[in-house]
This record gives sequence, structure tokens and C-alpha cells, in this order.
Amino acid sequence: MVIACAATPAHASAPAWPAAFERYLTQNIVQDLPGAAVIMVNKGRVVRMKTWGVREAGKKATVTADTVFRLASVSKSFAATAAGLQVERGKLRWNSPVLETLNDPNVIFKRGDYGQQLTLSHLLSHTTGLMPQAYTNLIEAGIPYQKVVKRLREVDFVCPPGRCYGYQNVVFSLAGDMIEKTSGQAYNTFMQKNLLTPLSMMSASSGYKAFLATENRATPHVKGRKRWWPARVLPTYYRVSPAAGINASIRDMGQWLKAQLGLYPQVLSSSLLDQVQAPQVRNSRRQSHFKPHRQLGAIWYGRGWRVFNFGPYRNFVYHGGWVKGSRALMLLNRELQIGMVFLTNAETRKARKVLYRFLELYLASQRDK
Repeated sequence: MVIACAATPAHASAPAWPAAFERYLTQNIVQDLPGAAVIMVNKGRVVRMKTWGVREAGKKATVTADTVFRLASVSKSFAATAAGLQVERGKLRWNSPVLETLNDPNVIFKRGDYGQQLTLSHLLSHTTGLMPQAYTNLIEAGIPYQKVVKRLREVDFVCPPGRCYGYQNVVFSLAGDMIEKTSGQAYNTFMQKNLLTPLSMMSASSGYKAFLATENRATPHVKGRKRWWPARVLPTYYRVSPAAGINASIRDMGQWLKAQLGLYPQVLSSSLLDQVQAPQVRNSRRQSHFKPHRQLGAIWYGRGWRVFNFGPYRNFVYHGGWVKGSRALMLLNRELQIGMVFLTNAETRKARKVLYRFLELYLASQRDK
């Protein structure tokens, strides 16, 4: 049975839906997981922070509010926001040409005319027109990022840039190279100095070595023979750090959640958030990896974020993350000023249920007013 750790005490005037969501997680999701954590924000205030379980199956160390998890593809929201900082500073534009900015002879595209059209915004919104998931398999096979980039010249375009959606990890990470080129800093250094430290994300980091150097970290797990087994942390996806390289605790993610809600304007301006969270390209439900739901409305991809409508409300901002042995998801709505992050050190499909249950409980609370 999962060990429940201390929760943030409920405020006397706190709404009922956060407590209901916590009960749902406790009773239906986390009982079969090695460890998990959740944080919820309402009207600019953390109304719930709870952890469950252990950092590694078979060991006693429990998950705490400062236990660091892998965020996997939730990292894309950090990369897009970092790019937004460079845009705000005049170092980049959303329509900055990729090839012109990088000026790298190793970055070549199969169709030269389309390659010349590719921009920073195309990278961050997955609208490059290149075949979806181009060479993600090579990253998983352990081939270094720079060697994979050299092979982009072999990848077919399935549409002109800006005309269709195709999810990427390798091509997305060229945005990190553009940040490095225009800042003169390594991507992980830029991330630490410009986002993680200014937002007081004290346990957060970027990269493989930083994760392994963190003592209070959540070991990933996979299930076999009816039990959870620790999984080795590989450097593969850390080689595409803009796509999947951020590590953070649930306390850190409360800071990231509040920043994306606009509560730290001295670090992230409302104008920057508007640009990063704005819909860029329409998606299908399947492309977005959403299960059917009668309340689910239109879906788009923004820049490092998915954006969708649900019930009577518009512009929920969301991203999920999966890497071997870990799951993460983050949801927010700036107009409603609500948000939630759920992290677990287990490769589980149960995490897919978390998003909709949170939304259902919030909608029910508004109908009951």
C-alpha cells in the first residue's frame, strides 16, 4: 500500500473541488503506484499539495514535496518560454529563420526551399512540415543528438512549413540551439539562470547529470510480474533537453504553475505568456493523445503547450510527459486562475484519467454554485 505523506492544509475558505480531487487520486490512482505527487492552485494560491509513496520500490525513503521527478515532454513548455524570453529581449523573433540563425553546415533539410522557410515558431508548434517524430527512434537507440541532426537532410516533408501538425523531439530541440546561439550560453545554463533560479524552483534542474546528482530523486519504475521494478535512467531523451530534459519537484512545479498563470510578471510578462500559450495549429483528438470525452471541444497546439476547450470554458493549457518509468502532466487556465500538476515515478496508463477527473470536478463545482 502506498504511504501518504503530509498534505498542504486546506484553508477555511478553500473550494471543495481540490479536496475531492485529492480523494479521487488517493482512492483510484496512487494506491498501485510506487510514488506520486500533486499540487493545485486556485485564484493564485496553492490550495493542495500532496505526496504519496516512496522514491524507489522496496526502499523506505518517501516522496516529499522536494523529491525531483523527470518531466519528460512537459519540458517543452520550458523551452518555448525560454525562447519567448529571447523574443522579448529582441534576440530572436518568432519568425526568425532556423537556418539563418544557426548558420550551421550540419543543419540541412531535404527540400532547400522549405528549409529556408522554417522558423522558430514552426519548431515550437510542431508545424515544420517534416514527417512526425522524425528520428525519435534514433534518440531512443542512444545516438547522440548532433549525429541525428546531421541526418535531418534525409527526412521528407509531408507538407509545407506552417501547413500541418507533426509532433517532434529532435526538430523541436533545434529551438534550444537557437537559444544557445543568440544567448552565448549552453541551453541548460540559460534555463537555470533565466527561469529556474528567478522563479525559485530550488530543486529543479536541466539535464541528465543534474538529475543523477540529486539525492532526493524519484526513481522511474516499470511493471512486470505484478510488481514495480526500478528502471535505469538513460541519457537518451536528455540529449534532446528542450524536448524532455527538465527535472523538478512538485513544489517547484507549483512555482512553474503560478508563473504560467501570470503570477510572476517580473519574470514572465503577460505578453510573453499570451504568445507562448496562443493556439497555433488545430489538432485532432488522436494527435493530441486525448481519450474521448463529451465535454472536450476544439484542440490546438500552441508553442510548447496544447490548448483546448472543455465544457463552457476556453483555452485550457496542457502538456503531458512520458519517458520510461515516469509520467507527468500539467494543466492550467489563466482566465479561471486554476491549475494542477501531477507527477509519478511509474509508467502507468492511469495517469490519462487524471486530467479529465480534475476538469469534471471543477465543472461540477461551478454548476453547484
